[in-house]
Amino acid sequence: MDSMLMWKTINTIILIALLYKFLKKPLGNMISQGISGIVEKFESAQKEKEDALQLLKEAERKAKEARAEAEEIIKHAEEVAEKQKAQMVAEAKEMAERILSAADEEIERELLKAKKELQAYAAAQAVELAKEKIKGQVDEEFNKKIIKTSLSQIAKEGVL
Repeated sequence: MDSMLMWKTINTIILIALLYKFLKKPLGNMISQGISGIVEKFESAQKEKEDALQLLKEAERKAKEARAEAEEIIKHAEEVAEKQKAQMVAEAKEMAERILSAADEEIERELLKAKKELQAYAAAQAVELAKEKIKGQVDEEFNKKIIKTSLSQIAKEGVL
C-alpha cells in the first residue's frame, strides 16, 4: 500500500504541476482581468461619485443664488409697494384737504349769501315798518311843517 500511496502522491504532484503550467497564464490573466475590471468599475464609480458631488454643489450654488435673487425681488417689491402706499396716502390727504377747502369756501359763500338775503329782508321789513309808521304819523299839518322847513332851508342856502 505504501507504493500505491506514493504513486497517488506522485500523480497528484504531476497533475498539480501540469495544471499549474497550463492554467497559470489563463488563470492569472482571468484573475488579473477580474481585478482590473473591479478596479475600473471602482474608479468609474469614484468618478461618477465626484461628478455627482460636483453637480450637487453646482445645484446648491444655483439654488442659493435663486433664493438670494428671490429675496432681492421680494425686497424690491416691498419697497415699491411701500412707496406706492405712501404716495396714495399723500394723494388722499391732499384730495381730502382740497375737498375740505372747497367745502369751507362753499360754506363761506352760502353764509355771505344768507347774510345778504337776511340784510335785504331786514331792510325791506324796516322800510315796510317805517312806511306803516310814517303813514300813521303823517297828516296835513306835518306836511305843511316839512314844506315850511324845506323852503326856509332853501332860502338860507340862496337857491331861490
